[in-house]
Amino acid sequence: MALSDAQKVIIHGEVITSLRKALVPLEFLKKDFRMEYASQLDFKNVKTSGEVIENPSSYQNDKENNGDLIKLSLTELHQAWRITPAEKRNGWKLADLAKTNSIAFANDLHKRIMTLIPASGSKVIGTADKFNKRGCINLSGDIESDEPRLLLTPDYYRAILPENTTEFKLDGGAYGFESIHKAKSSVFSEDVVGVTYEGSAIAVGSAIPEIDNELKDDIHCELISIDGLAGLTVMFCNWLDRNTRAEWASLGLMFGAKILEPDKVKGYVAAAVTPPES
Repeated sequence: MALSDAQKVIIHGEVITSLRKALVPLEFLKKDFRMEYASQLDFKNVKTSGEVIENPSSYQNDKENNGDLIKLSLTELHQAWRITPAEKRNGWKLADLAKTNSIAFANDLHKRIMTLIPASGSKVIGTADKFNKRGCINLSGDIESDEPRLLLTPDYYRAILPENTTEFKLDGGAYGFESIHKAKSSVFSEDVVGVTYEGSAIAVGSAIPEIDNELKDDIHCELISIDGLAGLTVMFCNWLDRNTRAEWASLGLMFGAKILEPDKVKGYVAAAVTPPES
């Protein structure tokens, strides 16, 4: 392939940095990230824990609880971008291309998760200019969870930010939540401005796409593991279009998401949403 090892290092570094930063909320979900091909995963939906026994006569008294196997289908995702000769000659342009496309890739993953939560059935919390820290505290009891987490669109997130840098950080836990994160408005369902959830209530899974053996001589493929995201690995490919002499790069992933426990996920809207006319 035409990209040099040094140029690949530039791209890989930006992919890792951008995805790790953009996909932090995935760390708290129920995960199954594979480094091989799969089109479907099975999740155990464990409903209850073992029992506490007083004065036990046997110390192996927990009852087996495998839960229900819930199938999660994975969809192949492909984000490609063209690399011009001028961009290849300039390291920061290569990095900028990788960053732009990595963020777009991350936004797509976020959207596939967050759009599972519709505006119908969501709680009305008012407009962002009326939202405040007390309002945020009031949301922390909306689901029954020891570790509730909160995602908000930028305008709502900004409304509860600490006023100076010496105060706590929202992602470290605040206002009754284990963590609070910001997400782009575009990743939520229409009219939804935030969501409270317990991590185990939402399952996400990934695997590596297949490459036909006939193409392996023409396409350079590497796996990039994203540090801090519990093994999330994406496929980076690079190839040359011999017809146009253009060079291309891409990120690929098999990915899926599913809500396992709807009662532990709650969406928020600014105002009541009128149901569509039938």
